[in-house]
Amino acid sequence: MKRNYVMFASSCLMAMMLFAACTEQFPGYKKTKDGLFYKFHSQNPAAVQPKLTDFLKVDMTCYLNDSLYYDWMGTQREVYTQLQEPIFKGDLQEAYAMMHVGDSASFYVKADSVAIKYYEQDPNAVGLKSDDYFRYEVKLVDVQTEEDFTANIEKMKETLKEESKKALEAYVAANNITVTPEASGVYIIPLEKGKGRCPVKGEKVELDFSASLLDGKSVGSTFDSPDKFSFVLGEGFVIPGWEEIVPKMHLGDRVKAIIPSELAYGEHSVGEIPAYANLVYDIKLLKITTADELAAEKEKTMQTLKADSEKALAKYLSDNNITDHTESGLYFNKLLVTGGAQPKVGQTARIKFVASFIDGSPLGDSDQLGGFYDVALGQGKVLRGLEEGVAMMHKGEKVRFVLPYMLAYGTEAYGNIPAFSNLVFDVDLIEVLDKE
Repeated sequence: MKRNYVMFASSCLMAMMLFAACTEQFPGYKKTKDGLFYKFHSQNPAAVQPKLTDFLKVDMTCYLNDSLYYDWMGTQREVYTQLQEPIFKGDLQEAYAMMHVGDSASFYVKADSVAIKYYEQDPNAVGLKSDDYFRYEVKLVDVQTEEDFTANIEKMKETLKEESKKALEAYVAANNITVTPEASGVYIIPLEKGKGRCPVKGEKVELDFSASLLDGKSVGSTFDSPDKFSFVLGEGFVIPGWEEIVPKMHLGDRVKAIIPSELAYGEHSVGEIPAYANLVYDIKLLKITTADELAAEKEKTMQTLKADSEKALAKYLSDNNITDHTESGLYFNKLLVTGGAQPKVGQTARIKFVASFIDGSPLGDSDQLGGFYDVALGQGKVLRGLEEGVAMMHKGEKVRFVLPYMLAYGTEAYGNIPAFSNLVFDVDLIEVLDKE
């Protein structure tokens, strides 16, 4: 019995030593059971404490270790965040839940966990080490329920809309603008008369423009640039005001256009353009490309990309002495051959892979997906070439597969993968599973 007591006492002492070592990492800080280090500078326990889904108005400064990361303290920015369930143990949500209105405190949060859980980033790729911490200096300014916050936002929007409308009316009056606005509220004032036709939906237009706010502040111009602005009418890649104005212009026309905020960027701020901003444009229509001409240009471009892709593939195969291929055109080089189990349709092949473009530029790997990747054979859920290649393998084998563009993402761009991209997959088949 005495021996057990000694062992128990020793265990307690060891636990106390470990706890002390943790807290000494940041002197003066306490630590929650989930690993959040905290130190309060002022506390007001009688004030409101936030509940889940409440919106919190905060002042905050963030440091990465001892280097300033960002600083919202003392600025005019009103920063709100919604209190949610913690995304990982010891995160900033736990910190917010500890505070009351008026409290100020410092918190240390693991930086690599923030990168992984909040931003789905590889910590190593963004230069974070396992012992890096973010230090947040936080003051809780106010708390609103979700309902109150939403109602206040809607009220603010209505106020800004009304102010925007009055500002436009004042501008029109001050500048003696007498043209009748379009039904939408857009003003189109002729400056120069062209001699060509008007463009129609599906045609590409090229033009010069300058843009400014009602107070005259410039927010963009192409007039002094060799690069002109172009877009295809009707595809929705420009603000609604442009889709209305440009089809009413003749080739060579130059107009001044006043666009109400709701036909510009609305409630969104873009660059130097604030939310609910009315915009003044000077626009000159320089060129019209018909839909047939656009189709011919696209076809020519596609043929060039196709030829370049096929030429690059042939060079890669020659340079790397890869000649084995399947009937579909999948090329492969077996780096390690085994007699292990071969996956069949209905089974799942668990693989490790590294993917790249044929010029060697990295594309991705299984480590970014949790260490391995499962390919359910026969379901068509992965690239055609990759599924075909994996089905050829045996457990334990290592194979380099070269996927021509038609067995990869084809003739269209996909995310950051250009059209007609040939891809290389280095694959290890590590397990064959009977179920998905």
